[in-house]
Amino acid sequence: METKASNKLLNILFAVPAAVILILDQATKYLVNNLPQSKLPIEIIPNFLYIIRITNTGAAFGLFQDKTKIFIIISIIAIILIIILKIKMNLKNIPYNIGLGFVLGGALGNLVDRLFFKGEVTDFLHIVYFAVINVADSFIVIGFGIIIVIILKYFFKKGAV
Repeated sequence: METKASNKLLNILFAVPAAVILILDQATKYLVNNLPQSKLPIEIIPNFLYIIRITNTGAAFGLFQDKTKIFIIISIIAIILIIILKIKMNLKNIPYNIGLGFVLGGALGNLVDRLFFKGEVTDFLHIVYFAVINVADSFIVIGFGIIIVIILKYFFKKGAV
């Protein structure tokens, strides 16, 4: 059953997570960037999760390095599209609005890095055998996951298969 709520509550559930994620992302990057290199890596979960510090001028997994201007444009377009999706679709679904807020907050966090830190995004969560990510990346993935589940739930509920 779809969770319904008022527009005001949905706007709060969209905007507040986006703002919190932006702040959390920038705060964690600030902390990591101010750690002495001699303190790194920090082991969180042995043989699985470490805090390190790298900068990335590309996309996920270090692809397309030094394409900062393109990624700034893509980020701005993505942010505009997220806001358009929020306004035009006007879904009264709480998880959808939270998920969209997660994606917006993550997109804003990485855009701030690209605009104000020499086009470089700071990544610091090293998941062994996978990637080095940051808070923004994490919430973009979580947000998209939530949105995909909502879309699939709606798709199968309508009997489109």
